[in-house]
Amino acid sequence: MRQRLLRNKVGAGVLAFAGAVTPAAAQGGPSSGTSIVRAARPIIVLESYVGQRPENAGAILEPLLDELDVRGFAARTASILPLVGGLAPRPGALDKDKTAAEITQPADTGFAAYTRGRFVEAEAALMLALDQVHRNPAVLVLDTNNLNATFKILIGLALIRAKRGDANGSAATMVELIRTFRNQPITRADYGPDAEQLYRAVWRQVQAMGRGQLSITVENEQAVIFVDGQIRGLGRATLVDLIPGVYRVFVQVPPTAGRQYAIEVVADHHAVLHVDWDLDSSLWVSEPWIGFVFTTEAERTKQARFAAKLARRWGGGDPLAVVGLLQLHGKPGVIGSLYDAAGHVVRSAVVALDGADELKLRSLARFLDDGLAGDGVSVVHDAAPNAGPAREDGARSRLVPQLLVGAGAAAVVAGGVLYAIDQDPGPAKPTGYRNAASAGVVVGTFGIAAVSMGLWLWSAHGNRLSAPTIAIGHAGGFIGWAGAL
Repeated sequence: MRQRLLRNKVGAGVLAFAGAVTPAAAQGGPSSGTSIVRAARPIIVLESYVGQRPENAGAILEPLLDELDVRGFAARTASILPLVGGLAPRPGALDKDKTAAEITQPADTGFAAYTRGRFVEAEAALMLALDQVHRNPAVLVLDTNNLNATFKILIGLALIRAKRGDANGSAATMVELIRTFRNQPITRADYGPDAEQLYRAVWRQVQAMGRGQLSITVENEQAVIFVDGQIRGLGRATLVDLIPGVYRVFVQVPPTAGRQYAIEVVADHHAVLHVDWDLDSSLWVSEPWIGFVFTTEAERTKQARFAAKLARRWGGGDPLAVVGLLQLHGKPGVIGSLYDAAGHVVRSAVVALDGADELKLRSLARFLDDGLAGDGVSVVHDAAPNAGPAREDGARSRLVPQLLVGAGAAAVVAGGVLYAIDQDPGPAKPTGYRNAASAGVVVGTFGIAAVSMGLWLWSAHGNRLSAPTIAIGHAGGFIGWAGAL
């Protein structure tokens, strides 16, 4: 059955079909029916969208993600974050639309409760304030007064925990304060004798600790690097003589919300954070979901390359799965693809949504796991060149359109010259005139056609938004064209 898969008009949160699948056979990867050797670590599952994630995406994908969880994949934030740790590039502001005053307000509540001796209530309020500070550096870093709020929150927590008999918790909090504010001691005049005494005791312990280093580089010259709320460099920063602990790095590239990381520095070790800004700025990490957010359909052609990088960064070279929504023959559907560490598609399939979707979505999860396509699962075989990883033969791929454009332009010029030197017979030229007009028209027409074909091929190579496609399922199949026509 021949059908045409027309390019869908991708709106916010809808995953374009073109470029989402790449031929396994053409790239040397295993076929869709080949079972991969399961990795020791769970295979990470990311979602992918163009524009904002649709509000109903979670509900639609729930059976798919649930089945992947059952089969040992890491398909949700709670199971993914323990695998990737602080290297997950979380947005700079996780609490939407909160102001700096709203973020730090619980600190006021905590100090008021502390002065009344209500230590449990005070500790809870101060912990909430500190958590919100850590979650939203983009809102706070541009005003140094917010550093003072963080300083006071840590002092309050250290004192409250000491009052409650939690000596270890109190000392750990004071170490965090000293680590974050190395040059800001606590004085009796400002914070009272208890605070000063605790500070001095912990300070002596800190001096006996080893020291570590932290280097940060960002692949963007405009990136402003903050560490624990304090600016440290532009594009790169190196910090030495660091007290061991977790350092919160925030990278701000105007006009984005930035990305934040939590990097542990160990004594006598050199921690390194390298930020691939093109990738990390396209990655959304939050409590509800983790995945790619691309601004345009053309940007989505980077998905395979990004998946490969994350497979190497997060999975140690193990495969990585990407799922998302799409329009299939004008109707909603779901696509799932498994990428290897080179950006090749191990296997890919789609299911159409028609109201009775749970079994099909669970079958799609099984297909991603073992390569066996059940009812309703259409395996995707894409015969187009690899749209994902960077091509080593990119220059050769552009040679044909360049030659066509060059030859066509030369033919247009030659045709114009022939037409210009044409001579018509007349009284002054009874014999021996040049009749070049007809040849000029033919040559010029050929040139225009060659230029047009060359530009079309060049555009098709650059965008990678259309490709011949074959999809075969148990209930039928189609042979057609995916993407822009």
